[in-house]
Amino acid sequence: MKVIALSGAADTGKSHTINIAYAFLLRDGYVQVPGNFRVLGNPENEDFIDILEKDGKKVGFVGMGDYIIGPGQSLKSLLEELESKGCDTALCAARDLPRILAAVQAYPDHIIIQKTLSTGEENHRIVNTNNAIVMINEI
Repeated sequence: MKVIALSGAADTGKSHTINIAYAFLLRDGYVQVPGNFRVLGNPENEDFIDILEKDGKKVGFVGMGDYIIGPGQSLKSLLEELESKGCDTALCAARDLPRILAAVQAYPDHIIIQKTLSTGEENHRIVNTNNAIVMINEI
């Protein structure tokens, strides 16, 4: 499985960016694979796991990459879950901490994209959308 991670500090828009990428793929004809969507942690954080599919290609999403909330909920275990369900690619958020990035780097085919920082609240959507497009282009 290829892992495309968006790395950055806490509260920089990583989860929001994953949600934008998810919405763009739905717009582009991907459909949910039933039985995979679930909210991770606090729903206010926009963190989720799900799988989309188009033309036999499965793309998994993990919006939670900032923290570990218990057994089976680490980024490592969530990526393993997506791989076990046949995902060809996984897009994920990954806090810029060595123990979290190690979960991404464990996959030989991985890309770590540094989260672009916004210069102000009025630019959050633009910056996050641009990062989402960069991630999608790596699929």
